[in-house]
Amino acid sequence: MSYQIPADLASELEELDGYIKHYLAGELDAATLKVRRVPFGCYEQRRDGSYMVRIRTTGGAHTPLQLRAMAVIASRYGSNSIHITTRQEFQIHDIALEHVVPSMRELLEFGLAARGGGGNTVRNILISPGAGVDPDEVFDPSPYAFALTTRLIGEADSWLLPRKFKIAFANSPADTAYAGFNDLGFFAELRDGRRGFRVYVAGGLGARPQVGHLLHDFIPADEVYAVTTAVKRLFDQHGNRKNRNTSRLRFLWNSLGEPRFRQLYEQHLQLVRAEGAPPLAIEEPPAAITPALTPVADDSPEFHQWRQRYVEPQKQPGLFSVLVPVFLGNLGTDEAVRLAAFLAPFGDQVLRATFGQNLRLRNIPEALLPNVFHVVREIGELASAPRLLGNSIACTGADT
Repeated sequence: MSYQIPADLASELEELDGYIKHYLAGELDAATLKVRRVPFGCYEQRRDGSYMVRIRTTGGAHTPLQLRAMAVIASRYGSNSIHITTRQEFQIHDIALEHVVPSMRELLEFGLAARGGGGNTVRNILISPGAGVDPDEVFDPSPYAFALTTRLIGEADSWLLPRKFKIAFANSPADTAYAGFNDLGFFAELRDGRRGFRVYVAGGLGARPQVGHLLHDFIPADEVYAVTTAVKRLFDQHGNRKNRNTSRLRFLWNSLGEPRFRQLYEQHLQLVRAEGAPPLAIEEPPAAITPALTPVADDSPEFHQWRQRYVEPQKQPGLFSVLVPVFLGNLGTDEAVRLAAFLAPFGDQVLRATFGQNLRLRNIPEALLPNVFHVVREIGELASAPRLLGNSIACTGADT
């Protein structure tokens, strides 16, 4: 369960392939190609002739089959690892330019897209990594993030914004999604038993960071798309397209001033409501799968130490989530394939990427925790102590 890819993406890849072929033939300049490839999540690396492809995974959600696919595609076209980002996405590095579109076509076969992985676009939508399993959450906002992704990436104006547009969904006021530091942040709320969100706008990190400003104390859940579209259109029509250093939404808030920003926002919101766009089509996640695996017995001190450090109980009785640290966010392709094979029997809801560039497993029955421990320990870079004593975060921006 994640986002649905737009039907026209395949034809867009054909168009991108044409631009790349013209460039390789010397018929197109690099600047023109850059304008076309970056919105597809394709960045040039500092090493001549090599490129990176960033893969959209809303809230870090991906299936074991998709994890295997990313690893196999990386082995075929790129490096011997896949990189987990601080925005819950995956990157494949060291791809030759002529292999960029073939790799994207293969990703498409597994329900994965790089569209919106870069450029002035709607970027990967974040979700609290514990959403759906956190005992302290208000409710799981994942279905809303998935449905919003599906709707937005099918809209033409999501790809031609003044600057990147970032959205996040937090499952509680604790804000484990950093929603308060995104252009648009939704916090799960319950009012009189009704699902909805507290909404913040114009937050951001980077140069001159600022915390988001309260836009709505509460909106019903069926207003998520209308609110998002109103903010996106305001940004599209009034954002600064001349200076990249002051083009993010928070700078528009500051330049317009709060009263004018809110006035324009309300105008756009009323127009969106008048258009009568249907609410998001929400699909609740399926129940957890109990795999037919034989439990492994382990009462060793190493297992108990690992469990204390990396295992947390879920709100679902008898099920646990497990943090799998990935050193510097670089998961070897062989290790990814082995992990995916082990996790396949647990179903499609077992994997999320975290902001710390790690993986978090979910819906693990207590009896199978030793099985997970043994597999994690056996996988090279994911082995237990000392590597699992902590994790280092590495942004690979310096390579691009």
